[in-house]
Amino acid sequence: MHKQLVAKPEIRFPETVEEARALRAWAETQDERPEPATTSELARHLEFLAATLPSKVIDEESGKRRVAVYARILGDFSNHALAFMARKACERYDWFPTPRQCLEILNEYRPPATDPHRALMLCRYYWQGKFDDFIALLKAGEASQADVDALPEQWRRIAVERGFLRFMPEDKTYVIRKAIVVEDRADAPQ
Repeated sequence: MHKQLVAKPEIRFPETVEEARALRAWAETQDERPEPATTSELARHLEFLAATLPSKVIDEESGKRRVAVYARILGDFSNHALAFMARKACERYDWFPTPRQCLEILNEYRPPATDPHRALMLCRYYWQGKFDDFIALLKAGEASQADVDALPEQWRRIAVERGFLRFMPEDKTYVIRKAIVVEDRADAPQ
């Protein structure tokens, strides 16, 4: 079900812009939808619930219809999600849960982080660090105009909002604001 269009890189914190871009490119091509449980997996979870929690006495025909209803409602969930639901239902209920109760439990399920999710998170941390480094250069007065011009537009707009850059509408450029230094003078009134 998972289709990889780009070779999977090592899932680790990127050290270069190229690594960050490659990691993001790979993560964005991945299908993160969990694979639905098989019919036998779903049946195993329903059998577990039936063996653990009592329910109304039902004949074979209504039992088949009941399984069909549950299968239709729960059939798109992953095996892990259904296992979570079965454990929680046993903890909470004294009777076999209704489909609504099963869905309420499934709404609480949080799947573990996937490799694509971790890859995108590492890329965000990498770019946030780069942005923080840029802001630190501006604060220290060590950024050059070439540094500013090489940045993404969004970063420059944020730096304008924070007071480090000025937007020049006539030529649509961003320039570094010069800090005004106030010196203490001995003859200044106190």
